[in-house]
Amino acid sequence: MTNAMSTLARVDWQRITAYTINNPRQAFINAAVAYFVLRQVAKGVKTVTIYGLQHVLSALWRTVAGGLIRHVRRTPGAGAVVQRNIAKAIKDIENSMNIDIPGETKFVSIPEHPMSDEEILAVLERRQNEAGVDWKNGRASGAVYHGGEELARLTNQAYAMFNLSNPLHPGVFPGLRRLEAEVVRMVLNLYNGSSECCGTTTSGGTESIIMAVRAHVVWGRKTRGIERPNIVVPITAHAAFDKAAEYFDIGITHVPVDQKTQRVEVKALERAIDSDTVLIVGSSATYPHGVADDLV
Repeated sequence: MTNAMSTLARVDWQRITAYTINNPRQAFINAAVAYFVLRQVAKGVKTVTIYGLQHVLSALWRTVAGGLIRHVRRTPGAGAVVQRNIAKAIKDIENSMNIDIPGETKFVSIPEHPMSDEEILAVLERRQNEAGVDWKNGRASGAVYHGGEELARLTNQAYAMFNLSNPLHPGVFPGLRRLEAEVVRMVLNLYNGSSECCGTTTSGGTESIIMAVRAHVVWGRKTRGIERPNIVVPITAHAAFDKAAEYFDIGITHVPVDQKTQRVEVKALERAIDSDTVLIVGSSATYPHGVADDLV
C-alpha cells in the first residue's frame, strides 16, 4: 500500500490534466485501452494464481491447437471426412437408444382405437426393463436408488394417495402443504438451520441446484448490490452449476482438486473468491469420486 501511494505521489497530475483537456478524444481512447489491458492482466494473474502456470500454459496450448484443428476442418477434404465421422457417431448413438424389438409396436401417434387396461399394462410391463439390466440387485451404478421391495410398496401406496393432488392449492390440499413443510424442516435441522431458514421441494437435484444458485444471485443483488455475480465451484461439482450459470448469465470459476485426494484445493478456492462472489460450492460427496470437499 505504501509503495502504491508513493508511486501515485510521483505522477505529474497537472500535466495529465492539461493533456486531457487539450486532447479529450485521444485521452478517452488511451483510458479505454488502459482499462482493457489492466482488466485482461488482472484476469490473467487471477487465473495463474488459481490454476498455476503449468495449467494455464496447457490451456493456452489446447486453445491454439483447437483453433488449428478448426481451420483444418474447414478445408474441403478434411472437412468432409470429419463430418462423415461425426454423422456416423450420431447415428450410432441414435441406434443404441432406438432399438427395434421384433413384434413390439411403436406408438408415434395417438391410437385410432382405445386400448384396454390389460393392453396398456402389458405394454408397460414389457417396457419396464427392456435393457435387461438387473438394477434391483445393484447391477447399475448411479441410475436407481432402490431401498428394497418393502419401501417400494410403501412409496407406491403414497404416490397413489396423492397422484391427483396439486401443491399449488394448499387451501384444497392443506395436508400436502403440511407434509412439505415438515420434510423441509427435517432437512433444515440436519444442517443446523435456524428458525429463519426456509426451503421448498423440487423435481430433483438439478432443479434444486439451479434454485439455490438463483437464491444466492438474488441475495447478492439485493443485499450487496452485486450487478455481475459469480460462483466458485470445484471441477468435480455437479454439472447443474454450469447450467445455472448459463441460465442466469453469471460468472463461474472452476477450481482444481488435489490429484491424490480428489478434494477441492482450498487455497486455490480462496484465491478464486472476489467481491462479486455470491456462492462457494463444495460437494459431500462428489459424484465422480465419492469424497467430501474439505470446506468445514
